[in-house]
Amino acid sequence: MGRMRGMAVGLCIAGAAVTVLSLGWFSDKLYTRVRPGQLAYQPMEEMPPRVDMASVQRDWPASFNEPGEGSRVIAYQRAMRGKAPAPGAAGGAVAAAPPPDLGSLLASADAGAGKQKIQLCMSCHDFTQGGVNRIGPNLWGVVGRPVASHAGFAYSPAMQAHKGSWDYEALFAFLGSPGRVVPGTKMSFAGLRRPEDRAAVIKYLATLGTGAPPLPQPKAIAAR
Repeated sequence: MGRMRGMAVGLCIAGAAVTVLSLGWFSDKLYTRVRPGQLAYQPMEEMPPRVDMASVQRDWPASFNEPGEGSRVIAYQRAMRGKAPAPGAAGGAVAAAPPPDLGSLLASADAGAGKQKIQLCMSCHDFTQGGVNRIGPNLWGVVGRPVASHAGFAYSPAMQAHKGSWDYEALFAFLGSPGRVVPGTKMSFAGLRRPEDRAAVIKYLATLGTGAPPLPQPKAIAAR
């Protein structure tokens, strides 16, 4: 009797183990299992030496919509840690891309697209003539006016110490990365990555008021 009971217990344990293994195998077929910190490939020599983390931040949370995307970024960083930047085709350092021609960008920019883009900014800024200051200052007539000069707004010490005026070049740089251009600014916006988007926003801002200077000429035309 005891032997039969032992056999029954053993069969039950074996059956439970088989069931658990089967469920694990079946779940692997249904769902992609991501193991953080492990790459499914080895970085090739021609791959870029780093992940553009600024792009990841600006695109967040859309940049992590795909399953396992965050784990792949972490794994890539670990795999590339300590590696030297890849040399260029001629054996030297990779040359930095030339800065975009702001005159050409503004000439082809669509102010209507810029008006749509600033919808994202309206929770912090007012764009109407005589409008109120919000978390950020009113931006009517901002193109061409001195930095930190709008009446009634409490600018950060970093912005007050930032000299100059909001000309096209200054706005283009600031909208790309406010925190990098003015370290310590209260503006928490990460910036607009695409130069075309920044140009469209600036071209629309130039239509607000009458103090904006003329648009800069494209380099090709100015060189004639």
